Amino acid sequence: MLVAVLIGIMISIVVGVSLVPVIVDSTGNLTYVTTGGGWTPAPAGLSALVSVLPYIFVAVILLGAVAWIGGQG
Repeated sequence: MLVAVLIGIMISIVVGVSLVPVIVDSTGNLTYVTTGGGWTPAPAGLSALVSVLPYIFVAVILLGAVAWIGGQG
């Protein structure tokens, strides 16, 4: 049973890590907003929050794996 759990965790980590470039590209597109006349830089607060999202994504993957291991005992 423990081997199946570890294999499942490894698969989820690999899939999550492979999605990191998609998350980075998606958040990179959010640094500009459209207005009536064209593209303008996003507000500083929005840019700061968007730049943190890839780190949050990786942290959730790692914490989920740790919680899964801890919950199996």
